[in-house]
Amino acid sequence: MNEETCSKTLAVALSAAIIVAPYVYPVLVQGDQHLSDSGLSPYWRPVVSRWESIVVRYAERRGLDPDLVASVIWKESRGDATAVGPTGAVGLMCVKPFPWRPSAEELRNPWTNVAAGTATLAQIIRDGRGDVFYALAAYNGGWDQVHLGVTRRYAADVLDNYVRAVAVGEGLSADGDWMALLSVEGLPDQSTITVLGPGREVARYTDRPWSRAAVPSAPEDHAPHATAIRFRGEHGREVRVNVWLIESDQASNLVGGASAPRPSYSQVLGQGFDGVPD
Repeated sequence: MNEETCSKTLAVALSAAIIVAPYVYPVLVQGDQHLSDSGLSPYWRPVVSRWESIVVRYAERRGLDPDLVASVIWKESRGDATAVGPTGAVGLMCVKPFPWRPSAEELRNPWTNVAAGTATLAQIIRDGRGDVFYALAAYNGGWDQVHLGVTRRYAADVLDNYVRAVAVGEGLSADGDWMALLSVEGLPDQSTITVLGPGREVARYTDRPWSRAAVPSAPEDHAPHATAIRFRGEHGREVRVNVWLIESDQASNLVGGASAPRPSYSQVLGQGFDGVPD
């Protein structure tokens, strides 16, 4: 699949405690509920949030987090349903009108566009085995272009706004001192962890047999704050790409501290993210 959209086209040391927002309902600590009743985070500007009914309907149908869809819309069109990209991609999610899709004129209809865009996005993430970073790069430029800086910057920007939306939905500041960790659940052979946060570049870590370096891992005793997508894998098992928000104010104290005793996940997440970046 070769997608071309309107926006055509680090290794960090970190130790962090699971964020607990004491001023919101306790269930939010477990990531079970948005502060917003609309289905979209309060993070989004009106040019995006005005499409919430469409976004929520099709995001839920595809198993996508509505805030991830909103982030793609913000990146692609800034919420302009009449946007047209340099390669002919059209509308809110800048969907290219291939022969098997609706026409360019039909894709100017926000309902048609988001229906097609979310179907495409969900399929690409499934094809990428839950690797949302590379899937977003492929959504932008096709799988043969994911190695390019332009598609990777696109993916990083979409993820940056997405995790900020998740944080604001949990009652946190969009520019706060936190990081987000994305991890795939349900695919044992998909071990890449993605870490990012306000003012910090995306860092990706993969557990490699030949490497002795420590890599971050998802906490097993805390529910995620969000799930970017859920789908059925090849053997019918549910796959989820989960998102945790973690505090980052302890990172500077533990740089190079991999030899220190490893605390429990109830206290900190990881012991120094000095693993092999992907």
